[in-house]
Amino acid sequence: MSSWLDDEGRGLRARLLAMATGPMEQVDPSAVEALGCAVFAWQRGRNAVLDRVAAGALGDRHPSCLAEIPSVPTDVFKVARVACFPEAACVRVFETSGTTQDVHGRHEFADLSLYAAAAVTAATRWLLPGSGYRCVLLAEPEEIAPTSSLSFMLARFAARWHQGSTDPWVVRRAALDAVAVTETLTAACRDGVPVALLGTSFSFVHLLDALRDRRWRLPPGSVAMPTGGFKGRSREIEPGVLRGMIGEALGLTEADVPGEYGMTELSSQGYEARREGSASYRVPPWVRVSMVDAATLREVPRGEVGLVRVVDLMNLGSAVAIQTSDLGRMDADGDGFVVLGRAPGATPRGCARAMDAALSGG
Repeated sequence: MSSWLDDEGRGLRARLLAMATGPMEQVDPSAVEALGCAVFAWQRGRNAVLDRVAAGALGDRHPSCLAEIPSVPTDVFKVARVACFPEAACVRVFETSGTTQDVHGRHEFADLSLYAAAAVTAATRWLLPGSGYRCVLLAEPEEIAPTSSLSFMLARFAARWHQGSTDPWVVRRAALDAVAVTETLTAACRDGVPVALLGTSFSFVHLLDALRDRRWRLPPGSVAMPTGGFKGRSREIEPGVLRGMIGEALGLTEADVPGEYGMTELSSQGYEARREGSASYRVPPWVRVSMVDAATLREVPRGEVGLVRVVDLMNLGSAVAIQTSDLGRMDADGDGFVVLGRAPGATPRGCARAMDAALSGG
């Protein structure tokens, strides 16, 4: 599993795995800063694309903190290989979704253990705090969708939390088995087992259409998590409206329907802290989110709108800092953030310059 790593890389991986599996409240922010800079330095010597981005932004300087690490725009994953290992070491490739006209972004992995550990730990904190659930997964299973990072994550959740003999996967070959969902929800209510209904937003829309006027009051502790947008879909529902429709159909409150923030180019996820009384996203301590100016990629003050930048230490095999084209805003008085949608129009200027550096050497 770690044969692609040298001694330094194995040491970094061990420290990251300990961070991802230990108690979040015991993670020292200064340790995150130091480890993130060490990961970046290691990556730069093994990732030509990242090195070109860094050379264009830093020259020969070394970042002294996470905020100074140059970020790789998500668009670069569509046109270049962002990896710190040879192709022969790759064990899984996650691809971005999109319309048939899109070029898909590709995130290669030589090791999925960090991803799996980070996903379970973050979900335990904000999504699935209980010991077990009757899982209903509105996505295709791994064997059908091996390039889906969502399917990989949900498979880890099923392995950790699923109780009962039912098959948690209810979507195959793009077909939703609404009958299986109905039977599982009814049985869970009868048995008093909380339900974890997790999947893509568009699958939730299909499910609600199929259920029509059927209603349940799911057992206490149940949760529904719609994630992802409606890109390329003919029908779109605003997130707040969808959340209300889910709550009405399943007898859940808004606190029981948190959103997830994740993307193919990352190895960690964030969740709306609705059970803590906040609609803002929270991320684990090995992730740092900030908002940056679209032209300069410099951080903007809290409360101002900017492009979402994410530093994810679990991205050991690719790039630790990722620049998105999502618009967002940090909470003015807290650690949370909200996402406001995609930046309109062409690729933001700052991202375009970083992309040029990645592909041309600066």
